[in-house]
Amino acid sequence: MSKKRQKKLRIGVVGLGMGRGHIGCFNSHPKAEVTAIADLDQKRLSATGAEYGITGQYKDYKKMLKKEDLDIVCIATPNIFHKPFTIAALNAGAHVLCEKPMAMNAREARAMIACAKKNKKRLMINFSYRFTKQSRLMKQEIDSGKLDD
Repeated sequence: MSKKRQKKLRIGVVGLGMGRGHIGCFNSHPKAEVTAIADLDQKRLSATGAEYGITGQYKDYKKMLKKEDLDIVCIATPNIFHKPFTIAALNAGAHVLCEKPMAMNAREARAMIACAKKNKKRLMINFSYRFTKQSRLMKQEIDSGKLDD
């Protein structure tokens, strides 16, 4: 019986100030690869692309979404752009990891969630403490019912 080979998840990162730090983490996973990056700063875009060997480089994230077949998009831009960039990525068929804070207000956050549901895609906000040992222990306590009224 032959093993079915699973393709690597193709990831795009928008915003290389904060987003540059995510690239190495994504690429360290055996089933993931950053294949495209977008940033308005051409110097930062070229340097990051060269450092990580990423040929898919875009100054316009919309062109990236249109040309690349991405499974996941990481939005690491200034907060004011989280909603429109996230919605564009979800509508392009990608799951999204968005930096915190999620949006400028609750109305924008609800729109992002509604778009993810409509497209049957996952939307995750990068709250780094979510995966710490303490957070996982707390989640176990909550799931066990020990913290119920």
